[in-house]
Amino acid sequence: MSVCLVKFKNYEVGMKYLKLLVLVLIVLLLLVFVIQNVGQKITLKFFSSNYAFSTEMIVVLLISLVCGFLIGYLIAGFQILEQKKIVRVINSEYKKLKKEIDLLRNKDLEDVEIKE
Repeated sequence: MSVCLVKFKNYEVGMKYLKLLVLVLIVLLLLVFVIQNVGQKITLKFFSSNYAFSTEMIVVLLISLVCGFLIGYLIAGFQILEQKKIVRVINSEYKKLKKEIDLLRNKDLEDVEIKE
């Protein structure tokens, strides 16, 4: 049993390092992209040329990055809340079944009715 736990812990540590490595690679790629495009002006148009403005590309990239993070955290937050709700339902069902089993353990075999 302890060997299984040790393997599982090593797996968790390995996954943490893998996630960190992937995050560092993504940040480095974004950094290279931003450095190559510093100072470039772009024009953003909304629906027509009436709603157009010019800005640097890095501003648009940073706004897009922040919006992406916010959307990702919102989606993950809703999924976490849904998972917690499922866990609460399962825990309440588990407690009911455990209580029923405890009651059945205390009864004599002759008193137990078999339901089919």
